[in-house]
This record gives sequence, structure tokens and C-alpha cells, in this order.
Amino acid sequence: MVELFDGFIAAVSTETGIHFKKEADGRYQARVEFEGGRHQAVLVTLDEDEVGDPLISYFSIVAKKVRDDLKLFKEALELNASLTYGTLAFIDSSFILKHVNLLENLDPQRFIKSFLYIAAKADELEELLNPEQDKF
Repeated sequence: MVELFDGFIAAVSTETGIHFKKEADGRYQARVEFEGGRHQAVLVTLDEDEVGDPLISYFSIVAKKVRDDLKLFKEALELNASLTYGTLAFIDSSFILKHVNLLENLDPQRFIKSFLYIAAKADELEELLNPEQDKF
């Protein structure tokens, strides 16, 4: 399955010109550039669902070391309802924006659309939730 995942990422990279760097743990990272010098890193991993079907997961950190603020958590949950792709989640004191697709029958166009949405929306949410936050 890893070979299929690697091939899929290579095909997406060729089609889009986005450079994906493979990390030692097997996941990929890509940096998406935006106007005004902003950028967003997106990590792409191969996972499995509960029955063993392969999944492609991608996520981007929105805010690190989030302050313990009930109002902020409420805003984040309300934002979840408006997202077209992905879910805003809280992991290891950080907000992340995560999206998952089944690898089987996933076409590059669908992957690219979801991937770019996650990058752009994570960048937007990062600025909204924590404008002074260091970039990932």
C-alpha cells in the first residue's frame, strides 16, 4: 500500500508542481505559498480506518500552544460547522485542520482540491485564532 501512496503523491506533485518532501516516518510535507508572504505547511500521511481500508490524511497546524480559553474553544467548535472540507481538532495543545479521504478510487483532482482548501483555510484560521502565532 505504501507504494501506491508514494505513487499517488508523485503523480499529484507532477500535476501541480507542488513539492512534497518525504519525512523519515513516511509522511509527506508540502509548503503552500500565499500572497503577502504567508505560507502554510500541510502534512500528508497514509493511515487506515477501523476496517483496514487505506486513508490519506492531511492536516495543517492552525495554532500551537493554545491558551486555555473557553471562549476560544467555543469559537473553534462553531467554525467547524462552516468548514467545507476537514475538521478543526485539538491535539497536543494545538489546533489543527484535518481532512481524510479513502485512498481507493481517489483521483488527483479531488485530492488537490481538498489539499489546497486545507492549506488556505488553515492559513485563514491561523490568522483569525492566533494572529501573533509563529508559523509551523
